[in-house]
Amino acid sequence: MISKYIKELIPGNSRIIIPDFGAFMIQDTPSGKVITFNDFLKFNDSVLLNKIITSEKVDAAKGKEAIKTFVSEIEAAFKAGESFAVEGVGYLSKDGQNNINFVQDENAKEKSKPKVAAKPKTEVKTEEAKPAAALVAEPKAEAPKAPEVKPQPAAAPKPQTSATQPSASKPSTYNNNSHTNNKMEIKTKNNKTTTTILIIVAALVIIGVLIWMAIDFNWFGPFKKAKEAPAPVEVIDTTPAVDTLAVDTVSVVEPEPVVVSEPVDPNSMHYHLIAGSFQVESNAIRFKEDMRSRGYEANIVNRRHSSYYYVSIKMFDSYSEAVSEWRNMNAENPNIWILVK
Repeated sequence: MISKYIKELIPGNSRIIIPDFGAFMIQDTPSGKVITFNDFLKFNDSVLLNKIITSEKVDAAKGKEAIKTFVSEIEAAFKAGESFAVEGVGYLSKDGQNNINFVQDENAKEKSKPKVAAKPKTEVKTEEAKPAAALVAEPKAEAPKAPEVKPQPAAAPKPQTSATQPSASKPSTYNNNSHTNNKMEIKTKNNKTTTTILIIVAALVIIGVLIWMAIDFNWFGPFKKAKEAPAPVEVIDTTPAVDTLAVDTVSVVEPEPVVVSEPVDPNSMHYHLIAGSFQVESNAIRFKEDMRSRGYEANIVNRRHSSYYYVSIKMFDSYSEAVSEWRNMNAENPNIWILVK
């Protein structure tokens, strides 16, 4: 039953913590959701607990008992040398060094949205010179007629053709030039139409490619996440009882921070808000400087028997002050925890 609730919580959360055991970390990628397991985060952030309370309509005590039973079943499987299947999520197991390993169930990955295929280019058949010319009837070139010569009296000498008389070939030249101009105008119009069609087709192809890239790379994902509203916590039972409607409200458990403490002198105890931990010291120094540029009093803190470098962004002398500040920052950065040193 708890596996079912974990599976239902995956789409709307970046992490799902099983109190006193570990946490499933969810990351969105273009190929789907990638789930890993972190056995360091064990504090009760109330996400899984509230899911059990609202789904089974029980109080917080029974919800916590159900989680303890679930953890016991996992530990029993580990003790028997077997892996534990979280249905629809993946498989948990323990190696010889007492480390918890996790293998994601491929069915838990959300399938990517189908890609939008680019629209094929529309073939545009360009008309040859003959069809273009066929749109306008080609005037037939007629043989020029010789100018009529009126008969003259016999006594008169036969008129000679002078150099100033118009040549019989000039009308033919005029007709040929007019026909050539008509063909050029028709060809120019046809070329403009073809160019316009090619520009429209190219624009449609570019728009199709942009839409495909937007869907494939999930460009709209951040905007969709921003618009998602948190699920309501209050549960209302609308089942009629006799003549009235019974309304049950479920109390919400206040989230508590992760607190890690080392044996220290009670008179010199300090409470650090840890924003990051690094195995490479240079990475920790860069992160510390970045936090200081943002106005935090960041410092690097070490722990006994640990090779990590912890970056503290604030330090308090009392637990209540540290928890109060943690709650103020939890909404912005839920990965912050408290180190008592």
